[in-house]
Amino acid sequence: MTLAGLAFEALVCVLLLMAVIMCWRVDRRLRALRNGQDGLVGTITALNDAVERARATLSALDRATRDGGESLREEVDRARKLADELRFLSGEADVTAERLTQRPRREAARPEEDDPEAARSRRRLNALKALR
Repeated sequence: MTLAGLAFEALVCVLLLMAVIMCWRVDRRLRALRNGQDGLVGTITALNDAVERARATLSALDRATRDGGESLREEVDRARKLADELRFLSGEADVTAERLTQRPRREAARPEEDDPEAARSRRRLNALKALR
């Protein structure tokens, strides 16, 4: 072997060694990328699970809101009926109180001992006036 052949073979060995080192580095990077993808797959799966749970929660919240809205509507309707009834009763009480105040003076001048019903009506009237 000549010196030129030996130098050429040494150069080829150095180049092969450099190629092995480069392949080793590329392999390490590919492994890291693959591991990163596995982590990304895990993250995406967890995100999908979270989205599904959120969707189920929103669905349950929507059902609860609808049910609560219907029950609230029933309560409001019942309250309105009671308010109308109270307005009616209050109007009737005002009419009765007005009628009692419009009685002729001679009836009001009777002593309470003679007519206990009149005394009771006057007490009711005074109680109604006190409530106003």
